[in-house]
Amino acid sequence: MVGNLVPYLIMLAATGFALLRDAPYATPLFIVVMAAWYTVRMVLTQGASLEVKEERDAKRERPLAGVVGVGMIFLPLLTLATPLLDFAAYTAVPGQLAIGAVVAVIGVYLFWRSHADLGPMWSAHLEVREGHRLITHGIYSRIRHPMYSAIFLITLGQTLILTNWIAGPIGLVAFTALYLIRIGPEERMMADQFGAAWANYAAKTPRLVPRWATGAR
Repeated sequence: MVGNLVPYLIMLAATGFALLRDAPYATPLFIVVMAAWYTVRMVLTQGASLEVKEERDAKRERPLAGVVGVGMIFLPLLTLATPLLDFAAYTAVPGQLAIGAVVAVIGVYLFWRSHADLGPMWSAHLEVREGHRLITHGIYSRIRHPMYSAIFLITLGQTLILTNWIAGPIGLVAFTALYLIRIGPEERMMADQFGAAWANYAAKTPRLVPRWATGAR
């Protein structure tokens, strides 16, 4: 339990340093988004989870996930706490922070909904668990990868809220790279595990955006 509080303390420390040095960023808003995102993952991944039956592509996939962590967490906090990237700061245009906040809130909500519906089938990596079931209810009835949709929205919110040309978009860039590399192997893994059930589900359910919004997968 104590270990779960450490990220909050780090976020508070980064905010404190940023305020003390009058950092040119929307510090409180960005920290609130980060804290909400972390809280969803911490709360909804506690408790019993199914044993891992198979993991794929770990040598490539796990380092990429680490890069996303650097882009979404480490570098933004370092930017807030130190003057390392102050040279890349800029002034937000009118409405930018508000739009970023709305996008990020939608992303955090979708992230929560995805975790809640997926339950113990969730994994941070390309894993199949013992007794793994294909989840097609809730948000998964509209989008087959809603957690990826959520992280795209959260990192887009980061881009708009954290007014730094490097630390702002780095999370979105890193996650886009991870998504493009991971999505093919992940869907092949699901096809191998669930066969026709996955094929039927994928045929009628868009990857990232509900069909009524785009008309295509």
